[in-house]
Amino acid sequence: MSNNHTNYDVENLHGTHYSSESFYQELENRVQQYLASDDEVYSEDEIANIRTNLRKSLYQEWNDCDSDQVIRFETANSYKHHGIQSSGFVKENDVEENPLLAPVHGLSLRDYTAMTIKITQGVPEADIFAAMGIEAPVWDELNTIWGQRMAEDTSFTVTTLFGQYFAENATHPKLEALGASSSAGNSENLRKLSTDRYFYEELAGAREAAYEYGLDGAQWILDEYGINLADFQSVAMQWMTQQNQQFNSADVLHFTDYHQQKKEEYAAKFAEEQGGNIADDIEF
Repeated sequence: MSNNHTNYDVENLHGTHYSSESFYQELENRVQQYLASDDEVYSEDEIANIRTNLRKSLYQEWNDCDSDQVIRFETANSYKHHGIQSSGFVKENDVEENPLLAPVHGLSLRDYTAMTIKITQGVPEADIFAAMGIEAPVWDELNTIWGQRMAEDTSFTVTTLFGQYFAENATHPKLEALGASSSAGNSENLRKLSTDRYFYEELAGAREAAYEYGLDGAQWILDEYGINLADFQSVAMQWMTQQNQQFNSADVLHFTDYHQQKKEEYAAKFAEEQGGNIADDIEF
């Protein structure tokens, strides 16, 4: 059966011609056969690596697919296989009982993200606090507690969901009326950023180069293209999620090279504007 004709479950990317239960049962059979094939004593980490390698080979065998499809499968099931979430694959109804996602002062992670987005769009904090009915000390606690939860969450569920909400440009009914110094008047640039991967990689490379030359990269993009930090980060998460869900190694390599090329071009530009690199005046 060729990869072109294999149908995959949209949730877990297993081939629809077999059950996921039969797949994992066969996997465990092969793991046990491997471990019993010699007298070596394997550590838990070594057994985990053996299981991962056998899972990949079994998936490729049962679906007659290429290595990119294997990566898509592993990414879609990263939490099941490794206990680590991947952007684009966290489902809220799967983590409802997670204590790290319990509301803080009655505000959910989505609410917190919506407030963060408004702040990074340039909406005054006082306006946001008034709309949400909170005081500045509560916001300080939100920042502290959500930050602590992200730091202690070894599954990266909180951080990944925060990123997904950013990609969705999450909002809150109480905040929708608040204006932002965002892309008003520059909607074409924002549209291009979200639809043209080359344009996104160019600005991402330029931003990195700007920071390396002591400039505020986010402010540079706002000044040059009218795209604020919140909108830029939202689009960045969209591209990351799309890459996870539609992984293609050739595309990844292509855009990585393009990103680096643009970063170097902007680095040269910023260096020239600052009078050249210090190293340019040194002769060997």
